[in-house]
Amino acid sequence: MQLNIRDFAKMIEFSLVRPDATEKDIERFCHIVKENNFATACVNPVNVSLTAELLKGTNIDISASIGFPFGSHIPEVKVLEAKRAIEMGATQIDMVINIGALKSGKNEIVFKDIKAVVDVSGNAPVKVILENGFLNDEEKVRGCRMALRTGSIVSSTGTVVILW
Repeated sequence: MQLNIRDFAKMIEFSLVRPDATEKDIERFCHIVKENNFATACVNPVNVSLTAELLKGTNIDISASIGFPFGSHIPEVKVLEAKRAIEMGATQIDMVINIGALKSGKNEIVFKDIKAVVDVSGNAPVKVILENGFLNDEEKVRGCRMALRTGSIVSSTGTVVILW
């Protein structure tokens, strides 16, 4: 099977999750997403409403990054972030796994954290971000298994650049 550039673009989740993203940045980002017909535009929850407005009338999904960047938010905050993001127009959720709990072997905490977001998200797919730069191989496998048990999708290895 050979893909052309347009078909390949329809498989890309394009993200703008910088903490300093301005309204102009979001406008430019959405223009790029539409121009390339990317599958998904992923933004921080605070930018979901504007992104939804700018992408209205397209078939482009909007994903909100929950618990970004380290997954260290308490579960209730992640649940509220996901719930509000969906109310504002997100059609998908990208949540960061609780890295510290995963590394500490607190499997039940990690599982419940993911499951709570899956449960509040209704029909919106929940994609779990592992942030592999912080994890060893055993932790990655364990994180994937727990995420899959919740009905979520393990979709990302992460974005964090480790400087130390």
